[in-house]
Amino acid sequence: MGKLLARALMGFAALWIIFPILVVCLAALNGGRTMFFPPEDPTLARFAEFFLTEEIWVRSLRTSFIVALSSAVLAVLTAWPIAYALWRRNSRASKLVAGLASMPFALPPIVFGVGLVFFWGYLGALGDLWSGILSHTILFLALPLTTLSIGLQSIDRAHLDAAATMGASEATAFRTIILPQMMPFTASGFFFALVLSFNEFIVIFFVSASGYSTVTVQIFNSLRNGFTPTMAVGAITFLAISALVFSLIARFGNLPQLLGADTSKSS
Repeated sequence: MGKLLARALMGFAALWIIFPILVVCLAALNGGRTMFFPPEDPTLARFAEFFLTEEIWVRSLRTSFIVALSSAVLAVLTAWPIAYALWRRNSRASKLVAGLASMPFALPPIVFGVGLVFFWGYLGALGDLWSGILSHTILFLALPLTTLSIGLQSIDRAHLDAAATMGASEATAFRTIILPQMMPFTASGFFFALVLSFNEFIVIFFVSASGYSTVTVQIFNSLRNGFTPTMAVGAITFLAISALVFSLIARFGNLPQLLGADTSKSS
């Protein structure tokens, strides 16, 4: 009886999650400019508009990818020396830097966004694409910093001691021992930052200052004309990218360890 009830609850939870997604997917098939469910005159024209023909959506999608990819790369490159210094030396300075690097992610996004408006406005960079990229880099730096720290903690220092005993320099040990083991954690941190940057709205809305639009900002701007099927295509794009990336992380990365589970006791 208990197992049957548990399965029923799991099934209900699955339907509760899947049904809104199904509604959005079907709403994107509407032939007109208004969302209906069930869709009227089903067509794939809205997908063509979003990805190919409507310049405003194509440009916003391109901007979203530029911001997400650039900020994710910069976040990983910035997180690596911080995480490595924290693991290697564990000094007060490294702990302080790591704490400061993680702080923006812990702040309410609207607080962080308003602060960036004053900061970039003072520098005269408000509304510039590069300032939006740096804003997301700072915001999501905590993600690769966390995954890299988890990966470094899993490295057996006895391997490094053995390499040093055999005459390997620190650079050689890093290249041959640390870096190969850290590749899944590096990739995971990159993809976590990529997905969250692609889906983020509040901070990029503040720092873009109408100078450019990502997909999330463009969806918000388009709401003044009502709910359109093209917005649903944007939502489907978010879902597809998120599902693909997290599936790859689950398949090729150590997802339980990335989520904080102690895998050392597993058989």
